[in-house]
Amino acid sequence: MSITIHSDSKYKQYENLLLEKDQIQKEANQYQGLYLHHFGEKIVTLYRLKVECIRLKKKISLFQFQINQNQGIDIHKINYILKHEMTSYNNYLEQLLNDVKNCKKLKYSSDCEIKRSKQLYRRLAKQIHPDVNPLTDKTPELMDLWNQITIAYQANDTKELSELDVLVQRILQDLHCYARSIDIPNIDEKILQLKEEIQEYIQNEPYTYKFIVMDEDKIYQKDIELKKEIQSYKDYQNKLNDVISKLLEDQEVFQTCQMN
Repeated sequence: MSITIHSDSKYKQYENLLLEKDQIQKEANQYQGLYLHHFGEKIVTLYRLKVECIRLKKKISLFQFQINQNQGIDIHKINYILKHEMTSYNNYLEQLLNDVKNCKKLKYSSDCEIKRSKQLYRRLAKQIHPDVNPLTDKTPELMDLWNQITIAYQANDTKELSELDVLVQRILQDLHCYARSIDIPNIDEKILQLKEEIQEYIQNEPYTYKFIVMDEDKIYQKDIELKKEIQSYKDYQNKLNDVISKLLEDQEVFQTCQMN
């Protein structure tokens, strides 16, 4: 296969923007890991309290509905309804717990490892990034290697990246694909889209966590904020439980009066 590398400036711009986007995504994941490392346990505690308050509010609403319908409070029916209505909240809580657990296992890389992994990744991305080389999508072996490369890059695993580099070069050699001239359809539109995506990433969480996790004062302030919010929801939870106790008490009195 006779092919030549594109030297067009727009292609180079497109290629560099793809690499920049991947780098920003990687950094965002790292900032999120650090954020959960610092605040994960408090975030989980706070979310549990928020979910419990939602459950109690729903419970109060169901109690009041049954009372207004003169049905009497059916605890078993209400608990059955709540179990189903709270499923999505509980699923997210489980996911959050897993994220916090995984962040505790994070291996922090040296500056040398980060620099080397970036070099290896950039070289490999220029060769087989699916948005740069359409052959990757058409070749299962290359796509599988690309998926492994992205995982290794996220972990700054230079050993894995070096080994994958060897495999990539061998497959490209077998495919007689040493260089490739690639026409990117609607390249101006795609360049604009990438610029917008990059701006979206850097202006939102988890990338913006960097302004907290890289500043000791802000880490301290955030810790205080979470503690205050946790206490606030604990107080709210107690108030909701008081409302439920009063409803149950009133219902019991009402039923006693009816019997008499």
